[in-house]
Amino acid sequence: MNKIIYLLLLFPLAIPSLAQNKIERIDSLKQLYRTSERDSKLINNGLQISREYLQLNIDSAIYYANEAQNLAEEINNEQLVLTAKLTMARAHSERDIPTSMNIYYETLNLARKLGDLQIEASCTYDIGLLYLYAGSPEKYIYYLRKTRPIYLKLGNVRGANNCLAEIGGVYSYENPDSARYYLNLASADSSHWNSEYHQYYWGNTDKDNKPEKAKRHFLKSLEISKDKNNLRCYSLASRWLCIFLQEQDEIDSAVVVGKGGLKAAYQLGFLRGIRNNAEQLHKIYNNLNQIDSAYKYLTIQVDAQNELLSQEKINQIQQTSIREQRRAQQLQAEKDQIQAQIRLFGAGGIALVFLAFTIVFYRNQRKTKKSNQLLRQQSQEINEKNSELETSYHNLKSTQAQLIQSEKMASLGELTAGIAHEIQNPLNFVNNFSEVSQELIDEMGEEIEKGDLEEIKELSKDISGNLAKITHHGKRADAIVKGMLAHSLSGKGEKVPTDLNALAEEYLKLSYHGLRAKDKSFNADFKTDFDPDLPKINIVPQDIGRVLLNLINNAFQAVHERGQVEGSDYKPEVTITTKLTANGQQLIAISDNGPGIPPDIKDKIFQPFFTTKPTGQGTGLGLSLSYDIAKAHGGELEIESGTEGATFHILLPI
Repeated sequence: MNKIIYLLLLFPLAIPSLAQNKIERIDSLKQLYRTSERDSKLINNGLQISREYLQLNIDSAIYYANEAQNLAEEINNEQLVLTAKLTMARAHSERDIPTSMNIYYETLNLARKLGDLQIEASCTYDIGLLYLYAGSPEKYIYYLRKTRPIYLKLGNVRGANNCLAEIGGVYSYENPDSARYYLNLASADSSHWNSEYHQYYWGNTDKDNKPEKAKRHFLKSLEISKDKNNLRCYSLASRWLCIFLQEQDEIDSAVVVGKGGLKAAYQLGFLRGIRNNAEQLHKIYNNLNQIDSAYKYLTIQVDAQNELLSQEKINQIQQTSIREQRRAQQLQAEKDQIQAQIRLFGAGGIALVFLAFTIVFYRNQRKTKKSNQLLRQQSQEINEKNSELETSYHNLKSTQAQLIQSEKMASLGELTAGIAHEIQNPLNFVNNFSEVSQELIDEMGEEIEKGDLEEIKELSKDISGNLAKITHHGKRADAIVKGMLAHSLSGKGEKVPTDLNALAEEYLKLSYHGLRAKDKSFNADFKTDFDPDLPKINIVPQDIGRVLLNLINNAFQAVHERGQVEGSDYKPEVTITTKLTANGQQLIAISDNGPGIPPDIKDKIFQPFFTTKPTGQGTGLGLSLSYDIAKAHGGELEIESGTEGATFHILLPI
């Protein structure tokens, strides 16, 4: 027997002393627990004791987690209730899967309510693990894929990589190639190479093609488990090493390893470890035709299986799963209903705004008409000699023409052409990939008739890739439409955390394409200088979007007008800059190299109905409304302009 196996056989003999350090740590925690006040410190201390016991004594882990939860509910601390529930669910997971699953779902719903992404990720991960215990590895992979984006959102790269490693672990039992792929992806985080669990995943992956390497992985898993006092992993890794040694025809070693894993599982009260190691020992003794020993371990296996997953418990798991699916469907239906109501109210609000504008314009027209009549009468009385009144009459007529030509929904009108251009791109992709996929399906039909299996596989991969691209671009089109709907909502709107860089870039593109659609001769360069570290800010995105659209449109129109005067020697350019100011404000600067704003009108441009555009081409309301929106957000709208070019500054407080 080689030295590695000799060392391995010594491990089970040392199991009673594996947990000595952990027990000493628990004893010191208990001293604090008995002398602490009934407050949050006592709860955290109890939860720490429970977590320490998870790998030593599950009954004790459940007891302290339950005590902590009761006290957290007593002092009405929701966050500590959440943490205690998570610990309780984990303690029950090794004994009572239905109870554990119920607690996990309660904890998951509370975590979502409190916005605790860390515990939400832990719950989705562990719920998937319970499905694995219940014999549904495909559901475990499903929940791992749901958990990974949450870890990435938290910036927890190690947690995200661990999800990849666990997917590899599932595949390691049946599909070594897939296992190797995911385990290699996970190895970007080097700490996984020191994980006791991932070591035996690698052992299972390599056992068929690289048995010596597999053996080293299994032994490394046992060694790390011993060093960490992790009886749970020690039991799991022993089972897989026992299987490996049996396949290598090292029966004596396999028996010793299996018994060591069973002993560790008994010490922990770990039913899965008891069942799995007993099952493997039963198979070994049955093959050796040692009936008494085979029957003994079969009895242990069946008893552990009945306690862990009886038919009644399987039914409970299925009922819990169905109940949560129905709950998720109900929540989605309620969400869809609320969104439908929002759209309905949004449409009604637009109609009310339109009606209000119409009434105001009608009243203004009537007043203007009466003023015109009065002016004509005065002009007739004083004849044509009073030039001052005549000038006033023409000014009033110009104002009247501006009001008649005003666009009630100006921002929506400006967006339409840009959105049409933006949405056309993903639709073109959808159409093109759909046509190509149809051709590939026709080719596949021909290859099926020929019986060329390899070509059929290649064609199916191409079709699958095309469908993925269709889905991607379909979602892009959907996002554009949703953005348009969000922009169209009237009222104050709700402030949400918003990325100003993304918002500015979106409206820059929409403005440019909208102006290009209206005037094919329009052309201008644009560039951005965004601060990549700009934090999200609470704003009403559709309102700030209107401000951006108005200012960007004005900038493009200014450089276009100058370009028509100066010709090809002039290069029109619009620049958008974002940054965090020294006094803690977020700044969006929109600059152009147009003709600039004359000093004599600089102080008037934010006044309602003041405009430099010809009659019928502007209402004079855009900058005034933009100024009011910035003020409503607690910010400022400022202008810098010289003899050439202008820059508008939007300053928003964090």
